[in-house]
Amino acid sequence: MTRLLLVALVAAACGGAPPSPAPGAPTATIAFASGSPAPSASLAPLGKGRVEKGSFHSSALNRTMQYVVYLPPGYDANPNARYPTAYMLHGGGGDIMEWPSYGLFDTADRLMGDRIIPPFIFVLPEGDQEYWVDHVIDKRTGANGEKWGTYTAKEVVPTIDSRFRTLARQDARAIGGLSMGGHGAMQLALNFPGIWSAIGAHSPSLRPEGDAPTYLGFGADFAARDPLDLVLAKPDLAKTYTWWIDTGDVDPWVTQATGIHAALSQLGIPNDWHLNMGDHSLAYWSAHMDDYVRYYARVLCGTRSCP
Repeated sequence: MTRLLLVALVAAACGGAPPSPAPGAPTATIAFASGSPAPSASLAPLGKGRVEKGSFHSSALNRTMQYVVYLPPGYDANPNARYPTAYMLHGGGGDIMEWPSYGLFDTADRLMGDRIIPPFIFVLPEGDQEYWVDHVIDKRTGANGEKWGTYTAKEVVPTIDSRFRTLARQDARAIGGLSMGGHGAMQLALNFPGIWSAIGAHSPSLRPEGDAPTYLGFGADFAARDPLDLVLAKPDLAKTYTWWIDTGDVDPWVTQATGIHAALSQLGIPNDWHLNMGDHSLAYWSAHMDDYVRYYARVLCGTRSCP
């Protein structure tokens, strides 16, 4: 597929796709697949989850990196249970506590604690402002770029699996992110296959070549790090993932996000697309936190019996 064809597809998608319901509109409870526990009013609430902060030495970055983990209600009471995991990447203006500041943990406490969705783990790694990507080699000095992609995929995930009771397999892991993290979630899944099975790109920051940070490179280097180019170059890999993409109708990157939706659709790859009313702000992400948490519950627990 060429980018020229995508221009037409984006125009059609932007003009023809009605916005999703306004923030605050009611959403449906997840319908769990056969074999998964359904919410029951007869069962007592599970209570709240627990948050842990940890660190480890990253060989890829040669520095100590922090992470935050949300352990769901019931984690401590069920010492033999293992849980799916959603890795949530923060934006360029945020840090490892950005997602909780928009209501992630409070929403998880409510939905998991009241047994509306099954319990699972959230992991929040540290990403600074580096786009969660292996930086290009500096052509002037020959120095290797910092390996933020390798660190996230090859170090954060094994560290979490070794320290917590996760289901340490691809079909029990999802990766999502907002803004810079939305770009990162798509790029990481396509550059490091075999780790995650589902992607959530929430208001992805999709800067075009020339406007993007220089460590994303130019030409072939940029294409190797750009979500749209990666989808077009690796359609067989892209179709192995479950996709969610959402953005506000006045988000600065709404056209680029729509382009990825259009490319996936043209390739016959199902994708959960949401063009909502809103911009690129905490108000938008907070308003849709319930939708996000339910999405990760559905893709991680919809076809298995979660604890």
